[in-house]
Amino acid sequence: MVVSTGRASAIRTQRPRNRKELILAAAVEQFWLRGYHSVGMADIAAAVDIGPSALYRHFRNKQALLVTAMNEFLDRAGQMLAAPADRDAFVESMASTSLDCRAFGLLWERESGHLPEEARLATRRRLRELASGLAEAVDAGSGESASDANLRAWAMMSVVASPSHHQVDVDRARFEELMRRSVRAVLTAPLPDPAVDAMAVSGPPAGLTPISRRETLLAAAIRLFSERGYPAVALTDIGDAVGIAGPSVYNHFDSKIDLLATALDRGTGALWLGLQPALAAATGPEDAVRRLVKNYTAFAMGNPDLVGILISEVINLPEDRRHSYRRTQVEYITEWTALLRRERHDLGEPETRILVHAALAVINSLSRIPHLRSRPFLADEVSAMALAVLDLPVEAC
Repeated sequence: MVVSTGRASAIRTQRPRNRKELILAAAVEQFWLRGYHSVGMADIAAAVDIGPSALYRHFRNKQALLVTAMNEFLDRAGQMLAAPADRDAFVESMASTSLDCRAFGLLWERESGHLPEEARLATRRRLRELASGLAEAVDAGSGESASDANLRAWAMMSVVASPSHHQVDVDRARFEELMRRSVRAVLTAPLPDPAVDAMAVSGPPAGLTPISRRETLLAAAIRLFSERGYPAVALTDIGDAVGIAGPSVYNHFDSKIDLLATALDRGTGALWLGLQPALAAATGPEDAVRRLVKNYTAFAMGNPDLVGILISEVINLPEDRRHSYRRTQVEYITEWTALLRRERHDLGEPETRILVHAALAVINSLSRIPHLRSRPFLADEVSAMALAVLDLPVEAC
């Protein structure tokens, strides 16, 4: 099983009889921390203190390593579903899986574009099968509709993937406890009553676009970066999407990196603009957290592609700009963490940060899954589950 939290120095001390497993663990960690495009086979070989020729005896290329890593997680998840267990044992297994396969969530979101097409489609199919299996497990004896069980299944998968989006660490036993708590939270959180006036649900949007060519190009770039990943998108693709020649993009943006940085600026700016009024209007820390959950959910629901690149594409910036964006993202999480700690005195700072990441992962994931977005009250449901992960009463939302 691939464990992505070790370090190369520890890997070198292992006996070579399990060399293939060690190679895979080293590759997963480097893909996770540095990004697939920045890691070469020589880097992986050096991490396990072998020559490139020895590495190629086990894996023919980087793609083979990435495919194997994806399959390792899905095999582990399939075994978890196949094993008969009560709900407590099931939750325990999910919490353990979230740490044993810590890198998987981000690797799928950020690096799936590097998979061969057949492997990418197969992985997506297996993820959907996993969600269906989880939904069946959730639905067993719960009395919920299949649709609600499916929603909870995807929420549970989001929680399990949340540790891949940060490097906060605590004692393993405590980390698993936090993951169990978060999985149970989305499993049991009361969902809002859908019995509201159907007229309150608006019809599909008209889909109008701005007249500004620059804004139209930016919107197209955000969509394409989210769908394909930044490295796979060329300026000609962005130009084609709005009906102009690729070189004409330079009339509005200096480079593809400039487009990405502008999009990231737009996203991070919106988050901070939403945080300020939430804090100003709050009656206390708990009320502020509720307002932030509602505000962030609305942002994610309205800008799913922008959320996708905020999660996945910062790593493609030049190093100096990447560190600046990372710092801004950490500061935003710190605001949530500081507020929640004033309500959750039983948690230390790292533990609180882990729960904040889990709650945000629920929002980030569910707001971008196409078949869930058709649920008319998804924003309220997502907010309720995020609040449950933070252990705040849902009823007051």
